[in-house]
Amino acid sequence: MFAAVSYTHTFLRLAGPTSVSVYFDGHSAGTDSYTFSNDMNGDGASGNDLIYIPRNVGEMNFATFDPDITFEGRYPGFLARTANGRLEAYINQDPYLSQHRGEYAGRNAARRPWVYRRTCSLTGCRPVYCGTSHSLQVRLDVLNVTNLLNKDWGVAQTIVTSRPLTAAGVDATGASRYTMATLALHRTQR
Repeated sequence: MFAAVSYTHTFLRLAGPTSVSVYFDGHSAGTDSYTFSNDMNGDGASGNDLIYIPRNVGEMNFATFDPDITFEGRYPGFLARTANGRLEAYINQDPYLSQHRGEYAGRNAARRPWVYRRTCSLTGCRPVYCGTSHSLQVRLDVLNVTNLLNKDWGVAQTIVTSRPLTAAGVDATGASRYTMATLALHRTQR
């Protein structure tokens, strides 16, 4: 949605008209799909397989790590406890994920909040006579002017990651196992 309001007035006869304009823009910030960061279903395409949103911590099935190559080797049990807690916190803080527990995430179903911006413009015209009549125009635009009043106004929001999980195969019962994307930061190199 877009709207504009403008007011023009000649303050000084020799200076020419001056215009003050305010532009309003409201638009959708977009949509997201929550997917696995690798190929969960084995179709050869990575990053397009929608995640299942667990109902509770009991449905979370994180893979067991080799303690020799992971952070857990130094702190036993750390990854198992924190992975469940991190995913639970991630789901609870996201409006879409928290409302769709026990379902597969929908394609482009997570909608970002709308963004509303206002821009102010001040334009001054001065007539210039060089054999013919012309005018010189000077314009000052202040984009997203309401952001000067509140740092959060007119700023688009986005999610940190739309790929919070990485597929890690299946367990002995055939249930999918996964790791949380942030856990990759804790791997040690030897």
